[in-house]
Amino acid sequence: MPAKSIEWNNEDGTKYKISYSEELQLKNLEATRRQTRWLKRNMYIMAGLLLVLMVFTLISVYALWRLDQFDFFTKVAYR
Repeated sequence: MPAKSIEWNNEDGTKYKISYSEELQLKNLEATRRQTRWLKRNMYIMAGLLLVLMVFTLISVYALWRLDQFDFFTKVAYR
């Protein structure tokens, strides 16, 4: 059984024939690039979410610290 040849269009417009295994390698390369792109996006999104979580944590700690300094309940109890 002869190897299946497939025509491939290069990015600059040239056409040439490649074997089936070369086609699989090109598809694998493209899938790897696509997966790498999604992994980078995922990393940036996770870093952004971590930053937002840290900001909310700092806001909450600051709010609790200021409420602790206010000492509302002690002043009401002594009146």
